[in-house]
Parts: sequence; C-alpha cells; structure tokens
Amino acid sequence: MTYTLRSLFSVSALVVLPTLQLMAQCPGCVADLTCTATPAYPTLCPAQPPDAVAGEYYESDITFWLPTQFTDPGTGFNVTFNQMTITSVSGLPFGLALETSSPTDVFFPQQNQYGCARICGVPVGPGNFEMTISIIAGVTFSGINIDAPQQFVVPLVVQPGSGANSSFAFSPSSGCGSVEVAFEALIDASPAPMSYAWDFGNGTTSTAQNPVVTYEGPGTYSVQLETTILGYVLNALSVSGVGNNWCGDVEEPFCNCGTPIIGTCPDLYFVLSNPVGVVFTSNTVDGVTSATWNNLNILLSDPPYTISIWDEDVVSANDNLGSFNIIPGSSGPVAFSVSGTNGTLDIQLVPQQTFVDTDEITVFPLPEVVIAENTTTGELCTSNADLISFTWFLDGDTVPAAFGPCITPAGPGQYWVVASDGFGCSAQSNVWVVCPQVTITRTGPQLSAPAGFAGYAWSLNGTPIPGANGPSIQAGADGVYSVTVQAENDCEVTASFTYSTVGIEDLEASGVGMLAYPVPNDGSFTVEALGLTGNTVVLRVVDLGGRMVREERHPVSAGRLRVAMLLDVAAGSYTVQLVDDVRSFTQRIVVR
Repeated sequence: MTYTLRSLFSVSALVVLPTLQLMAQCPGCVADLTCTATPAYPTLCPAQPPDAVAGEYYESDITFWLPTQFTDPGTGFNVTFNQMTITSVSGLPFGLALETSSPTDVFFPQQNQYGCARICGVPVGPGNFEMTISIIAGVTFSGINIDAPQQFVVPLVVQPGSGANSSFAFSPSSGCGSVEVAFEALIDASPAPMSYAWDFGNGTTSTAQNPVVTYEGPGTYSVQLETTILGYVLNALSVSGVGNNWCGDVEEPFCNCGTPIIGTCPDLYFVLSNPVGVVFTSNTVDGVTSATWNNLNILLSDPPYTISIWDEDVVSANDNLGSFNIIPGSSGPVAFSVSGTNGTLDIQLVPQQTFVDTDEITVFPLPEVVIAENTTTGELCTSNADLISFTWFLDGDTVPAAFGPCITPAGPGQYWVVASDGFGCSAQSNVWVVCPQVTITRTGPQLSAPAGFAGYAWSLNGTPIPGANGPSIQAGADGVYSVTVQAENDCEVTASFTYSTVGIEDLEASGVGMLAYPVPNDGSFTVEALGLTGNTVVLRVVDLGGRMVREERHPVSAGRLRVAMLLDVAAGSYTVQLVDDVRSFTQRIVVR
C-alpha cells in the first residue's frame, strides 16, 4: 500500500462509503504480532500468503499492522493514523472468501495497531491472482482530518490440484481451454497379470497403465477405469501317449498293454507342484495309455509350476512317466512331450477380481478478451465483467502500473491485454493499433510534417504533387495541402492545412488589422496584428454560445503583435477577439 500526502490532500472532501460485510465465512483469524515495518508504515503480513491448491480446502490469515503515526515517504511529513475502513475486496479466486476480525470492517489504530483477516474456501481453478483490498485511510496532518482511498494488493497463487480415488490418480484435475492430464493406475497386483480399460469421457479410451490424455474443449468429463486382476488357470490336461517306463514291475510285467490275458495298461494320474510343494494331485484313470482331466480350474498364481505324469502301482513304487516345467505366461493349448509321454495343457487367462472407479476432469473455457476504443474518453477497454486481473502490453513490453480494464494510450503502437477470470484462466486480447497523430506546420511558405516516417505523399486540393515525397514542401499556391504518411504497424495517416497568403498580404498593405491563421486548425494557430494603440492588448477566444474559453494579455511592440496560441477545446467554430486601447478586431476560426 502506498501513501503520499499529495494524494491525501487531493481528496480532503471525500465522503466515506458505507462499509461492506465481506463474505463472512472465514471467522477466527489470528493476528501476527510480529508484523511490523521499519520505518513505521502501514504494512500487511505476509506480503504473499502460502499457495493454495485447486480443489483442496485452503485457509490462511493475513495481518494489518497499523502504526499510530508514520512518516509519509512522498513529503516527509508525519501523520497520525486514526481509522482504516475496508470498502471492498476484489480479485479473489472463485471459491475463496475473506472475513476480517472487525464485524464492521473498521479498524482504529489508536486503540489496536493490529487487525487481521482470514482467507478460506476451496479454490475452483489454478492461476496467479491479485487480491485487492480497498480501504479509506483516515489520517490527521497539522490538525486537518483527511480521508484517502488506498489499496493493499495481495498476490495469491493457486496451484493445479490432482485428483485421486482408490483405482487411479490424475493431475491436474482442472485447467483452462485445453488441458493435458496424466493418469496413473493405482492397483497393481504384480506378478499377477493386470488389465486396464480407461474411458476418458471425451470419446477416447486406453489400455495403458499410465496414459496421458488431452482434453481439447471446456466441459466436465467423467473418467472411468476398470482394473482387472487376471490369473493363468489350468482348465484341462490330456495325455495322448506314454513311453515304456511304466512296465516291467509286478503290476505290469509286460509292455504289451492291451493284449488280452498277457498285458496290463498303466493307471495314469498327474501331479502339479511349485517350489513350495505339491499343489494338486489328480484322480487316477486306470488301465489306459491316454486320459483327459477336464474342469480343473487350477489358478497358477505362484509360478514356476511343474507337471509330472505318473503310473500308479499298488505294490511297487509308482512310475514317473515324465515331468516338465510350465513356462510362466503360457496360455492357450500348450503341447508337451517328455520321456515318450506327450499331451496338451489348456491354460486360459481368466479375470480374478475387477475394480471400477470414476472421477471428473473439469476444463474451464478461456475468457473472451476483446479490447475496443471508448470514443468518448479515448481509452482502450475490455468489456467482459468476469475478468478480474489485467496486464497491458505496448509493442511487447508491459505497461507500468496498468492493471485495470481500461488504459489511456500513451503513444502510437500495438496494444493488447492478457486478462484472467476467477477460474484462473487467462487469454490474450486482440491487438489494437494506435496510429501516430500528424500535424502540418507552416514556416513562411514552407509546410512541414513530422520527420521520421517511412513515406510521404503530398497533394494540393486533392491532386498529388509530383516528387513531393519528403517531410517538407514549399507551397507554391494557395489552397488545401494534404500529406499522407506511412508509419509503423501499417498506419496511414493524413493531415491537411489551408495555406493562404492573401490575408497576410492584405494586412501588410492596409497597415492595420488582425489575422488568425491557419483556418481550419487543430487548436494551434497564430494571431498577427498591425496598427495597434497602447502598450498591451487583450486577446480572447469565445465559443458559439458566447462562453469565453481563453483570455490573455500581451505586450505590443511598435503597434505590432504576433503570438502563437494553443487551444485544448472540442472541435467547432470559435471567435478570436483582439482589443487595444481604442478599437477591437474579430475573426472566426475553425478547430477540427
């Protein structure tokens, strides 16, 4: 907050506005009693509150240190600080509110040098904001009470938030215009296989674990993730043939299985095991060299696994007909052949558990920022009432202290503004080109336009003057001279001047009278007079309504007067009056 006694004295008649109750939702602020400044001066602590996060609850206190007396840095005068009234708070992000420690928003430094306010709520969108606390400062200087409007400007940053649920996380959870969002699936049951089915709500899907998605337009998008934990399941095992290592013992003395009376076939079963031990033992199929076990539904969740095919013998030891390892990740029909025993496994990848979660992504529209000229004031202004912060640029450089919705152009060039709304969304406006002003001046018969432009084209009474392409020309005849200049930013500016020698010649010939020229003019003109009586004359300019817009007194030298005048008046017709000791002269002029 900046005070100067120049600004304080300029508003000594200010009427104090009614106080505002500032969105009382955040009670209980605590003042920081270490907040101070050296030398003493009204101060706000901290200068910038901690950052908030979009979509998350925020609470932060700010402290006003209000010294009873302080020295105005602009003048060096000491003033007494009597009262501070908060009149408004603007620029808060949507979702945040502010409440002060005073129910009436009025503070009395002579009673308590500390006041505070609490900012709280859930900011909707990220961005860089400037919260403006407007106050009326009541001070006393040399016994004079003065009320002055001042401001505390408090920067506040809202960081992009991140969303999360039990199945997935994402960041950011909101944005402006076009937003790139990174998603992360949170459920991972490795080494079990996983599958992810994303539906991002914008017409796109993905099966990646951690996809990145761009949302191109504003809206609220519902995101769904279906996470499935899969498992390799042994559904069936078929033995299509065995070698001869099942025979030769008491149960099967001969290997001619199937021959009546003499041969006996093996009794087949299989064993599934892993490093921990036996996982499954099948039933026995007696007297066969081929067999099939269906509907097993054995989850292979702890690999690696080994399958052994056996011949069951009651008296002697069981015969191992062959063992082989299942390759982890195998699925579909898996053929095996070992020690003369062969067959097929049926392994399928089957869902074991499924989770479904949804969440939302919010994309806010970019604000519409359009600047246009106020033809009444000459300002460039934005008209969007939702905008809360502004940064103006001239030819690519920021314009100092230009933070409002309007700006008065300081000169020619390209102007634009970057503005933000309460959601933290920023956009750049259209570019507005301000062309330079061009005035033709006369020095005797020479007419001149300002130098430095890229091109000049002169004309007389609308007819181009051949070869007249510089900033100056010599007038050869009376008439309306015009010059069109080519300036930067494709500006083409035309100025005109009525050149007349008749009036001056007549004045010189008569030896008495007054002449004002040029006519018309832009408010800048010359008055010449001859044959005047007395030492001084009065020169007046009045408008068509008879109201005097200028009165000056000038000395006369040898009865002659020549004076340059500059009027800051609206375009129109005016009368120039010159009065000496014995007579008066008048002439009508036109200001364009």
